[in-house]
Amino acid sequence: MDIIRKFKDLNIFDFPDFDTYETPLERGLWILWVAKEKLGIKKLNAEQIASVIRDVKEITMDEKSITQSFNRAGDKIHVYREDGTTLFEIMKPGKEYLFSRTKEGSIELFYFEPSKCFTSKRILSRNILNTLSGELRIVDPYCGERTLDILKDIKDRKVKFLTRLDNLSMNDRTRFLRELQDFKSEYGNVEFRSYPLTDIHDRYILSSNFLAILGHSIKNLGSKESFAIVMSKDTSRNIADALSENFERRWKQSEII
Repeated sequence: MDIIRKFKDLNIFDFPDFDTYETPLERGLWILWVAKEKLGIKKLNAEQIASVIRDVKEITMDEKSITQSFNRAGDKIHVYREDGTTLFEIMKPGKEYLFSRTKEGSIELFYFEPSKCFTSKRILSRNILNTLSGELRIVDPYCGERTLDILKDIKDRKVKFLTRLDNLSMNDRTRFLRELQDFKSEYGNVEFRSYPLTDIHDRYILSSNFLAILGHSIKNLGSKESFAIVMSKDTSRNIADALSENFERRWKQSEII
């Protein structure tokens, strides 16, 4: 099935671990969530969901279990009837339910509502950046003036910010570089570098104690629905080590802005 192939090819390190969830409802919602956010597929039927769980995650699951669990899901999902087939779409309460079911202390999730840029900025600054200690290494392929507006609140720590200027339009790039020169004169603790290659896609922040994964670029945070996942290094050691190694390699290959 095409949906199986698409799920097998996905990079989903920025989502909560599937194995965190145990019930058919939780696992079914997780599949709907990833399909919607990563593949742009809003609706799946019970057979497709069960097939992904069986063939990709290698966990026994049947269509009946998914259907029965979704019959009790309430507003966590929206149900469609199309051409005699029942389709399901995860809704905001469903995502919030998955957030609440993650293992306490090992992971924290923050939801950024669409069209709430100011609120999202405050959440990122106060609830995430202010909790991270030591040097911050940030990867974000897209940057802008609003990126600088958020970084100015980090005064007591060194920041290495890796981006890719070639991703910006000429006008956006010109505006950003003009603002960056003024920013650097006041905030010497922040260093920007531009990565020359195209293999930089994900957005994350590494600190001495946590790994934060962002679902959207900092400059556009709050312009549409997204989320951030903050994990302690103790519970994400393999991922954090791999990302740290990649960061250092790319940092050395990059040009100081």
